[in-house]
Parts: sequence; structure tokens; C-alpha cells
Amino acid sequence: MTDATKENLAIILVPGSFSPPHFYAKVSRQLVIDGFSNVRECQLLSAAPLLDQRHPPAKIEDDALYIREVIQAYLEKGKDVIVVMNSYAGLPGTEAIKGLPSRSTLTPSPADGASRNGGVVGMIYLSSFLPFPGDTLRSLMSDSLFEPLKSGTPGGYMILPNESGPGIFNDLYAAGKEAEAKYQFEQMITHSSDSFDGKVTNDIWSKENAFQGQVVYIIGECDVVVPPTLAEGMISKVAETVENKVKVVRVQDGGHVMHVSKPDEVVAVVEGVVADLQKASAT
Repeated sequence: MTDATKENLAIILVPGSFSPPHFYAKVSRQLVIDGFSNVRECQLLSAAPLLDQRHPPAKIEDDALYIREVIQAYLEKGKDVIVVMNSYAGLPGTEAIKGLPSRSTLTPSPADGASRNGGVVGMIYLSSFLPFPGDTLRSLMSDSLFEPLKSGTPGGYMILPNESGPGIFNDLYAAGKEAEAKYQFEQMITHSSDSFDGKVTNDIWSKENAFQGQVVYIIGECDVVVPPTLAEGMISKVAETVENKVKVVRVQDGGHVMHVSKPDEVVAVVEGVVADLQKASAT
């Protein structure tokens, strides 16, 4: 992988609901060490610390617009973009790329000093959601969503109950890292209830408007928030529309927040996508 390839790529890391962007700290740090200089941990507007909430709370449209602005800023600089989305972020992340250029290869360097036009080349769904138009987080999770998140607080913010921590960070508990799991849960923040009812309008799976870049789904085999059965159902639905579009990576002992608990595995997937794109560009 050449230095030029890394310089011409931007990797945008979007956390899940209730999550601060620094949950990606280990992932972003390793990517920078490995030579990727354009790495951005992107804050969700719908997630906010208790004492820094915006009113009215942000909706999915606000999250999508902000993520889109971050993507566009890199595209305008001629960078190709890979978006990594955990959990809820798969919905606004999918909506954010509506109408943006996408490519199955890296953008070639232009001749004669012409400007370089970037494109979205990768979408990595990390224990996330593969939405179709009309989908919301609550509709996709249905009875898998626990209270008080299932009913929500219309027009307000939700707070995770303490008893949800062992489920969210169950792989850390299983690895004997209970203190770290408790610490990470304490870092989680409030989240806009209305964002869970926001509908996606972008259909990146349709034959007419199919996303041209690489799509990877990372399944945590021990995830109890988006369990493998739910993830596999979404992947199968995509396959009914466009075959062989979603590459699946399974992490045997992975939970729901693998960018915290399994950062090396997440970095390996990101760098694997880059390597595949570079290989496709050379053919």
C-alpha cells in the first residue's frame, strides 16, 4: 500500500448512539501510526453529554447532514472516503451519502495537474444496520430493543439504564476486563429519542442507484444488541436486491462496541478494504 494511496484517503469513524467519538481512539491512533493521515472521529449531533444537550434534540436528518458535510469536505479536497459506522450510525451514515459520487476503485491521480475528484469508496457497518428506505432504528430492532429505548421519550433525551452495561460491553466482561467495561459504560452519554424514529430515504441497494464502493459488515458473534441473527437477516435482505454486495467479517468473541474492545480487528478490516480497492484499481 503506497503512501500516496493513504494520503488520498479519508477515513471517517462514526460512533453509535449514546457514544462519544473517542470510543474510536484506539482505532484512529493505529490508523495514523499505519500512515493514514486523514482520520476523523465524527460526533453524532443526536448524542450529547447530560450538561451539553441541544434543544430541540437532533434528529436523524441532523446527524446525516453533519456526516455528509464532513464527507463532502474531504471529497472537495480530492480525497476518497471510507465511512465506518457503529450501530445506529448506519442509518444516518447511509442517508449521508445520498447523491454523492461513489466508486469501486480508488480515484486515479489526474494528469497535467488537474484537480482530483474524490468519491465514497467504502462503507463499513460495524455491528450496525443496513437500512432500506422507510427503515428506522426502532422498526429494524423491533422487539429486540429494550425499554426505555423501545418506547422512548418523544422530544427528549434517553439515558441508558445501568443494567444495560454488561450487555453492551459483554465481550470485555467475558475477557475478565470488568473494570474497563464499567469505565467505558460511564463514558456513554444521552441520546435523542426522536432520532430512533427517523426514516432513511436513501436506497443504496437499488439496481438503479446502487452504491458502487465496497460494503463490509462486521458481525460480533457475541453481540447481544445487534445479534448475529438480526445482522444476517439484514444482509440476506440486501442480497435479495443486489447479490454479493456485502462482504461479511465475523469476530468470534466480538460484542457490540468492537472499536473499543477489539480495535485491532476493526483496523484490519479498514486496511483490508483499502488493499482491495488498491488491487481493483490496478486491474
